[in-house]
Formats: sequence, C-alpha cells, structure tokens
Amino acid sequence: MSEPSVVWQVDQHQRILRRDVTAFAELCEILLPQLVTFLQTIFPAHDSHLREQVVIDCLLDYQARPQQYNPGKLALWPFFRMAVRRDMLNMLDKQGRYGHRLYPIDDPHIVSQLPSVEDVQEDMALDDWLQGHTERPREEIVAALQAELEPLDQQMLWLMLDGVRETTIYAAMMDLTHLDVASQRREVKKAKDRILKKVQRFGQNL
Repeated sequence: MSEPSVVWQVDQHQRILRRDVTAFAELCEILLPQLVTFLQTIFPAHDSHLREQVVIDCLLDYQARPQQYNPGKLALWPFFRMAVRRDMLNMLDKQGRYGHRLYPIDDPHIVSQLPSVEDVQEDMALDDWLQGHTERPREEIVAALQAELEPLDQQMLWLMLDGVRETTIYAAMMDLTHLDVASQRREVKKAKDRILKKVQRFGQNL
C-alpha cells in the first residue's frame, strides 16, 4: 500500500491534534501495517511480536503527544519510520542484544545500518556550509533553501541536517527497499550528491 498524499497526512495530524479519535483510528489502519513491514525489512532476524509492539507503542505515544511532531520539518510517514527504527534500536539495546553478541560485518542488514565514509563527509560538508558560509540564522537558510527543493529532497535535507546516515531510512523514503544494499547505497548517494549541488548553487546566490 502506498503512502497517502501529504495533504491527507497533514489533515489527519490536525484532526489528531484536536483529539479526533476517529482520525487516529484511520491513521493506524493504514500506517500500522506499513510500519511493521518497514521494521521487518530492516530487522528481519528479530521477533515479529517485538516489532509489532514497538510500532503500537510508537503510535500510542504520538496519540498522547501529537505536538511532538513538527509537520514543517518532515512529512508524517518518514517521521514515523524514523521513530519506530529509533525505538526498535532502543528496545534491542535494553534487552542487551547489541551489547552481548557480535554481528558479522558482512551481514547486509548490519552493513546497511553503518555510516559510510561518503555519508559522513556529505553530512559534514552540508552542515559546515550552513554554519560557516553565511551569518544568516540556520533556520532562515533552511527555510529559503527548501523553496528551491522538491518535497522529497526537502525531507532528505532535514534528515541530513539531523545527522541521519542510515541508508535504510533514505532508501525507504525513495521506495528503494526492493533493491540490494549496494544498489540502495549507490542511489542514495546520487540523491545526496544532487542535494549538495543544489545547496552549493544556492550558496553562490546569497
């Protein structure tokens, strides 16, 4: 099932802010199975009940505190994908699974969660430019830059600024999860390079 339109996502969020119980039920009906599938893709070796519980807890936390979500920063679907992935990692950490076993470095699911040298360099270049190229406030720069970017590139820009480096997150946003890990890295890197070039051109016009 594809994602609902951004307009629909914004409308549902506004209804949930108004404590519309029906709106939250409608959101869960579509979003819950998609988030479970997302976690299954990046955590295939772990318990299915654990993945489902993480998603349910994340949705309930959002229902209790919908104001934690900033629609101006990221669309609702990518926000939830980031949230459930973070919560899943936290849950696994609490259970000691990451602290008490070694993972094979050639496991593609492990490799996909590690930052590459290119990712680190790209993130540093972007943030360094924003902080060092001009004295204008960072928020003002980002707001002006977003007007130059397509919606998907805007979402990727926010992730890059937030220090998100995991290929799986970007690949999910770009609907590349059907590709192998190497292909996902290649396509994500191309997208990041395109965004960086737009940032550089934007800087030349300041």
